[in-house]
Amino acid sequence: MKQKQRNKLATRLDIAVIIALSFFAVLLLMLLGEHTDNSYLYNGLLSLFFYFLLLALWVDIRMQRNSLAKGHTLDEIFDTEIGSVLVQLKSPVVLCDMYGSVIWCNTAFERKTGHKRLTCGVNVEEIISLGLFLDGTETKEIVQIGKESFRVDSVPCKLDGEDYWFVVLDDCTEYLKLDDRYRRERVVVAYAIIDNIDEILQYVRDDFVKTTNAVENKLKKWVNGMDGVIRAYERNKYLIVFDAERLEECLESRFDILDEIREVRVGDGISVTVSIGVSDLGETIYDREYAAQSALDMALQRGGDQAVYKSKEGVECYGGKTKAGFKRTNVRARVMASQLIAMMGRADNVIIMGHRFGDYDSFGASVGMARFAKNCGARVNIVVNKNDPNLAPCFEKIDNLPSYQKVFVDGAEGMDLLKMDTLLIIVDSNNFDFVECPELAAKANNIAVIDHHIKAAEFGPSVKLEYIETTASSASELVAEFLEQNMLTRNLHKEESELLLSGILLDTKQFTRNTGTRTFGVAQFLRGEGANPGETQEMFKSNIEELTKEARFNANITIYKKRIAISSCEGNTDSSYRVMAAKVADKLLAIKNIDASFVLVNIDGRIHISARSNGTINVQVILEKLNGGGHFDVAGAQISNETMRNVIQRLRDSIDDNLDNI
Repeated sequence: MKQKQRNKLATRLDIAVIIALSFFAVLLLMLLGEHTDNSYLYNGLLSLFFYFLLLALWVDIRMQRNSLAKGHTLDEIFDTEIGSVLVQLKSPVVLCDMYGSVIWCNTAFERKTGHKRLTCGVNVEEIISLGLFLDGTETKEIVQIGKESFRVDSVPCKLDGEDYWFVVLDDCTEYLKLDDRYRRERVVVAYAIIDNIDEILQYVRDDFVKTTNAVENKLKKWVNGMDGVIRAYERNKYLIVFDAERLEECLESRFDILDEIREVRVGDGISVTVSIGVSDLGETIYDREYAAQSALDMALQRGGDQAVYKSKEGVECYGGKTKAGFKRTNVRARVMASQLIAMMGRADNVIIMGHRFGDYDSFGASVGMARFAKNCGARVNIVVNKNDPNLAPCFEKIDNLPSYQKVFVDGAEGMDLLKMDTLLIIVDSNNFDFVECPELAAKANNIAVIDHHIKAAEFGPSVKLEYIETTASSASELVAEFLEQNMLTRNLHKEESELLLSGILLDTKQFTRNTGTRTFGVAQFLRGEGANPGETQEMFKSNIEELTKEARFNANITIYKKRIAISSCEGNTDSSYRVMAAKVADKLLAIKNIDASFVLVNIDGRIHISARSNGTINVQVILEKLNGGGHFDVAGAQISNETMRNVIQRLRDSIDDNLDNI
């Protein structure tokens, strides 16, 4: 009899049984009413009890009958030629119902799992963990049976009108072994370079060979310990290759080779340092070599004395214990300025933009770049918050120049000015999330970045030129160098010179921090262009309101680790408190035995952090874990949707995690 006919017959039989049981329940109720003194309700409940008892007995008998019929049907299916092939198949095969109960399995499945065909009915999860029956979808995964690995191919199917899972276990043990061996023996490419060796040894040339040999021997010992290969391709520059299984050791040790090389000293105890770029990113060695070179460039832009590892997960940085030395020359500034002139010549218009919550440095650098663009004959605009009270002294000074009356625009106006051939110049920032108008940076096709902060991440294809010099004191210094090298026959206006000088004074704390020979050279150039130091200094004078705000910070100072000052302020604040936080951070360094300061202020639900260091603590690395950045001794961060208490705790945790870098 066909299954459909059996189902039809079973349905009619079920209806007949239900009618019979219902008649029996009514009859029982009538008999109980005539021959007992019980209430009608009691007799009714007793009748219903017997009714459901008999119905449950029938359902159980029905299910057992169907199960036997199902087994009989499957036996008929697997007794065919196809079934005999499945039984003898070398790959384990198992048939389960939609709930995971084993209905049938072949000989290979019995042999691999120890499961007997005669004990079918147990859940497959009790034999091997497949995870097939959670959401009713197909799955492909790897399961372990003993020392062997199997790939699970599972497909829902119908047999004689019933739903089943047909599961085949494909032995992939050898494949996984080969894949693991490939991943362990995959070539990792690294570049290493000795930082500033010429500058460090310019007064101790007799020790040049001795020192470089000492560094090279340490590098060779490190590479040989990883069974790798190292080759010098230029003076003090090395190419390194090793197996990927050794890379994990480097990451766990946080590239301790940096500490070993730092022990090499010359002259009056000056440490020699190296920068390393490492990458396993890409399918070919060419791709990994290119990524390793990019990682090395980032390590150098971040100040050197560190290792940068690039992978598909992102970029990781290690080291950074030594403050970067000054190594800039006029040659690179001249080359970059020439490239920028060529880009301006091809552009339809130029838009200049600094970071959000602008300061004297970003404003001065923007004005300097505007003068540079005007000298090249370009149409130029500056995107800035014209209502920022912190920039009021800057606008008061520039308002004296008629040529700047229509130059300043806000973010919305800047978006209207953006065209396909527009050149966007970003100054004093390399993080596009923190510029004055992030949407403008996201949509611009041609971008040039001029900055002195440590590079946070790789740029996209829209960035055509990047001039990031972490050894520069400020963005204003870099822009002033451009102007010095390419002034043509035109001079700077006095107001432009003073704005550039104010940016340098701000970031160098009146030439007392992060100041090199080039900084003084640029200051001399600006002084020659009409900058008046006295008038520039007027921009930095405080009023009584600022002293009151400063007192709020000073009333809440704690000393952490005996050498780090932390101050905070929240409630009844405005944007001016952000600048005040930076000033307080500078002043806290004047406290005896304080090597670093962190000042936090809550403005409109966003917590701003200003960090300063005397050069012994890398505050930039500490604030990187709070999505901040900056310099070795000057850094900042902005955090939204968190309480002051939580942010201070995160700050302390980051300080603790970086004690080795302090």
